[in-house]
Amino acid sequence: MELPNRPDKFSKLGTGEPEAVSPTDMETLMHVISHDLRAPIVTIQGFCQELTMACNRLNELFEEEALSDQVREHLNPLVTQDIPEAVRFIRAGADNVSSVTSGILRFIRLGQMAIQWEGLDVNRLVMGIVTSMEFQLKKKEVVLQIGDLPDCMGDDVLVTQVFANLIDNAHKYLDPARQAEIIISGKTVNGWSAYAIADNGIGIPPEHHDHIFQVFHRLDTKQEGGQGLGLAIVRRIIDRHQGKIEVESIPGKGTTFRVYFPRGMVVEEGEHDES
Repeated sequence: MELPNRPDKFSKLGTGEPEAVSPTDMETLMHVISHDLRAPIVTIQGFCQELTMACNRLNELFEEEALSDQVREHLNPLVTQDIPEAVRFIRAGADNVSSVTSGILRFIRLGQMAIQWEGLDVNRLVMGIVTSMEFQLKKKEVVLQIGDLPDCMGDDVLVTQVFANLIDNAHKYLDPARQAEIIISGKTVNGWSAYAIADNGIGIPPEHHDHIFQVFHRLDTKQEGGQGLGLAIVRRIIDRHQGKIEVESIPGKGTTFRVYFPRGMVVEEGEHDES
């Protein structure tokens, strides 16, 4: 396995490939997404709530008022089924668009935000994630194994997001036909801290391996939740840290993601916060 050359010096503003879009255009795009797109979504969500309340009131009146059997026969499916179902579909669509726009904003901001480099206790970091997911893991009776994980350098919030996304991804695609297992391990390799998140889930077909890190790519479009941004965000964060991510998977056997973060760093002279 070939690893990237581990950088010896890092800028406090982070590193990585330069953005293809100018900062001014990026600001404009973010404004459009956060305001021009989200405003009508919020309006739709608000009126869905109003319609739901109106339907509930209509249903109450429908039960209270003395109506002929013929009127009830025509109104009953409208009040109890058709209108509420339409509202649910509208709300689900609005929530979906809201989730996508939020994900796009997070993805864009990853290329803009400064990386706060610090030494990270990855054992503590992962235990915090696992504790927050305890209910979901117990619900699926997941057997979780966590080895001794080496420290690394990086941004606490962003590196936490990487592990949270990968652990959640493993949990999401477990195979219900067998005892669920997730194994998290780590070691040091030539100045890098290498981590593996392995599961015995449904696996990823070989033809998808080159596409799973693309924005909006989803392995299973029928899977509830997610917009195909999780792994794209993971790779973007790792790129910002000049690290690497790899995937090994066999359909029906399971998947292993391996990620590499710098183990040590030296901040370049003169690069410090202005006071």
